[in-house]
Amino acid sequence: MTRFFYKAKNNQGEIVTGTVRAANQPEAEKILVAHNLIATEIIQEKTKTTLGFFTKKVSAKDKAVFSRQLATMLSAGLSLTKGINILIKQAKNEQLKKVFTDIYRDLEEGFSFSASLAKHPEVFDRVYVSVVSSGESTGRLDAVLTELADEVENDNAFINKVKGSLYYPVFIFFVLIIAGILLMIFVVPKLQSIFDSAGENLPFATRLLIGVSGFIIGWWWILLILIVGVVVFLRYWMQTDAGRFFFDKLRIKTPGLKVIFEGVAMYRFTRVLAMLISSGVPLLDALKIGSAVVDNVVYEEAVTEVVHQVEKGVSLSTQLLKDDIFPPLIGNMVAVGEETGELDKVLVKVSKYYEESTSDLTKAISTIVEPAVLVLVGLAVAFMVFAIYLPLYNMSSVVK
Repeated sequence: MTRFFYKAKNNQGEIVTGTVRAANQPEAEKILVAHNLIATEIIQEKTKTTLGFFTKKVSAKDKAVFSRQLATMLSAGLSLTKGINILIKQAKNEQLKKVFTDIYRDLEEGFSFSASLAKHPEVFDRVYVSVVSSGESTGRLDAVLTELADEVENDNAFINKVKGSLYYPVFIFFVLIIAGILLMIFVVPKLQSIFDSAGENLPFATRLLIGVSGFIIGWWWILLILIVGVVVFLRYWMQTDAGRFFFDKLRIKTPGLKVIFEGVAMYRFTRVLAMLISSGVPLLDALKIGSAVVDNVVYEEAVTEVVHQVEKGVSLSTQLLKDDIFPPLIGNMVAVGEETGELDKVLVKVSKYYEESTSDLTKAISTIVEPAVLVLVGLAVAFMVFAIYLPLYNMSSVVK
């Protein structure tokens, strides 16, 4: 099944956008008609392709920069095609230059900007395409591009902050583990020869250390195959539905990690939902798009169920409060937004709350975990020093 991006009119004459899976374009049009939608534009999405091992990918920073540059050129009165042509000449990233060239060609052939973007899902996700589409419909393309640039920058800064806080203790742990392995390979064997020549009865700790060292040196290839095999298997399994569901569920069930992954998911969900609604995207379409940004299968399924219930007439806040996977704060704040008619503004406040609380939490966890890792590794090092020093001390006592 192929995914098609569409722009269509509903029974109320409103312009809606989204994606539909079908075998071909005629079938996609039939599916839209069955949902009382008349397609005004429909285009097949390109599959994500690998452009080579050394190809530089389009970073979030690149995406934010060209969005802001294009917004500035449009607000200054330049045409869209002229602006894209300038970006082609300025682009240093080869993939980005190729994407801009394709977009320029599509615009010259009469495609809309949003439809051209949809052909490059490896660079422009559904949120970006949908917001651009709404900007085209309202004549606010320069404004929405500025909003998208801000959104990309904020999201990238937030995610990097969370990752940085979590990765640093892990980095320290692995560096110290590698140092321990090097000690086992290069230092312990030399000491073993000294102990053997002395003919001393070695303490249990020393014999254990020498045994581990001998195992690593003698069976390193088995350990290497085992580690590589486990990594390859896990990477493959995580690409399957069962594997992804298992690890995503593990993330939101593990104490400590649960609050972090929940915070990141709720931040992204509410932030994107607010941006889409304020851009004029209908609530149902916004929810469908929002389900893809939570980056967790469990939450995706929960949001999909929310969509089904809202389609049946259930209010958004009611369903969010009914499902235990969503924090009560989300449902209660959405209820306030529904009552006041300012759902987008309320969602912005909720996303801000999750951004700040999750950032503070990751800092706190990092502050606790980092010394804990150092203590654990320090104990291991102390054991090794003890195991090495004790027989040396006994040998020196004998000499005296």
